[in-house]
Amino acid sequence: MKGILLRVSVAAALSACAAGPGSEPGWPPERLGAEVSVPFISMNNLRDFRADGDQGVWLQDRSRRWFYARTLGPCMGLPFAVRIGVDTRFGGNQLDRTGTLLVDRQRCPLTSLTASNGPPPRQARRRRP
Repeated sequence: MKGILLRVSVAAALSACAAGPGSEPGWPPERLGAEVSVPFISMNNLRDFRADGDQGVWLQDRSRRWFYARTLGPCMGLPFAVRIGVDTRFGGNQLDRTGTLLVDRQRCPLTSLTASNGPPPRQARRRRP
């Protein structure tokens, strides 16, 4: 019996090491695409963002989970934004689909905020010979 417990604990330790410190936590598969909210947004909880053209943006929280925020219409400054702000409405401290992105003096209301795997990998630019 002790041998089985030892093997299970060793296997658990090895799988934790395989994940390593660089692995990013994600969403369980059943949560992907579901409406979610980003808690404690007022406490500088956003870590990164990447624009998806002028129609949406991927947001990453401090726990390294990705969210996809779709805007109501085109948000013209989004593809070129260096920083963004959020308005959570009603003075709350969590961002959800009722919030607004603030991009270069433009207010971009959200229509959805869903759990995501993050943006697609960036394509390397090819140099001309």
